Amino acid sequence: MVMRMDPANAGRVAEAFTEHDRTTLPVEIGAHRRTLFQFHDLYLHLIEADHDIMGRLYQARSHPVFQETNDRLSKLLAPYSPQWRELKDSQAHTFYTWEADGQTRSTYRD
Repeated sequence: MVMRMDPANAGRVAEAFTEHDRTTLPVEIGAHRRTLFQFHDLYLHLIEADHDIMGRLYQARSHPVFQETNDRLSKLLAPYSPQWRELKDSQAHTFYTWEADGQTRSTYRD
């Protein structure tokens, strides 16, 4: 996911996810790793899972842990795109992958 974040808020965003990730919700959704990146005012959020978890993320929106974390983050993060309306609108899409085993995959199309 790609959003905007004041770099001064990185610690507060990390704290929100630290609390969130101490619960069972990430595993219930199907995530096995979360990595947050910051570049200037950009916030990049990578969730690694064995399967597409977008459907489970939408189902989890009614979960109290999800709602609490989302409320905290809404004060710290802003949409990157002016067309942002919902979670899927901040989702980045893979267009190239390289792995050490020699596998290269590109889905880039003009």
